[in-house]
Amino acid sequence: MARETDHEEFVRLKRALQTFQSARLGQTYKDLMNDPQYEKIGHFFFEKLYAPEDFSFRDTSIKKLHKLLRGKVYSGIISAVSKVIELHELSDRLDDRMVEQMMAMGIGEDMDVEQYQAVYRSLDNYDERLYQIGLGAEVTQVFYKLSKKWVVAVSLNTVRTAAHLIGMGKIIDFIYEGYEGFRAIKNLDYFIETVDTREHAWHEQLWSTASPLSGASMMSTQ
Repeated sequence: MARETDHEEFVRLKRALQTFQSARLGQTYKDLMNDPQYEKIGHFFFEKLYAPEDFSFRDTSIKKLHKLLRGKVYSGIISAVSKVIELHELSDRLDDRMVEQMMAMGIGEDMDVEQYQAVYRSLDNYDERLYQIGLGAEVTQVFYKLSKKWVVAVSLNTVRTAAHLIGMGKIIDFIYEGYEGFRAIKNLDYFIETVDTREHAWHEQLWSTASPLSGASMMSTQ
């Protein structure tokens, strides 16, 4: 019974943590989300790629993906998915560690900014967080390059219906949404530089011991 209760608490806290992080991303990148050029990719990047609550298809192995789609889709698509899965596995592992620390520190679902900072810093994984930011940028660039190849559109349209029949529909739909979002972008450099600058600034803010964060500073890293 105690173990079940602990699991339920873990799930509640993880949901609360991800809601907290999604709200921060939404506020930090409100300007990009409101820009017609970045609206689609903003939804894909911040709500699907960077901090999703559900990414169940990451459990589909790359080996299975290769076996089912080899020769049917452009090979770069499979490579891109492998990078996406790496990013999500890393993000999920970091979230789990945050939740474990929240439980150890007695921090509940109503966690505030200062408590978030305390948990974040206590894990002592500065370099791993920097790698997460860099990997997000790498995934973005990979998807952008795919969106400029006509063969990708042909591949996706060819296998999309069949993919749903063999249980691979979520992956293909995910890639297609990213493909459409990136096609609308004329200036990817600005998008990547903006995200990279703000995420590094946010990371350094959290790591700083100079002064505690305020709600306003957390939600408006520009």
